[in-house]
Amino acid sequence: MRSDLMIKPRFRLFSVWVILGFVFALVITSSCKHDGIPADQLAPVPFSKVKVIYTSYCGTCHNGAGNELPYNFNETNDIIGSVVPYDASKSKSYKAMTSTFQIMPPDGSLPTSDRTLIRIWIEQGAQQQ
Repeated sequence: MRSDLMIKPRFRLFSVWVILGFVFALVITSSCKHDGIPADQLAPVPFSKVKVIYTSYCGTCHNGAGNELPYNFNETNDIIGSVVPYDASKSKSYKAMTSTFQIMPPDGSLPTSDRTLIRIWIEQGAQQQ
């Protein structure tokens, strides 16, 4: 009978710690929110900068020679056609740049600054200006 009395206080103490831990975790996760700055509040990214990135990194292989269909990233229409305006996550070329399966370009990923410029340009509507 004495052992039953010892178990109950330990169980209660354990329960209190579990509940406090859960509450603490809930408070921490709900109070931290980092949405970032919306793309429309950033300076517009000109297409000329984006085209240089596509031509330099992608246009060497995707050059219209027929070996890397369907895009020729030396052509404006193919660059525009490879993205979904306002949605980088659905844009074929952007997904290829950020994929973990077969990242493009194959000789090494684009610098983060270049990928960020492309993403902002897409999220701003992928305007050809």
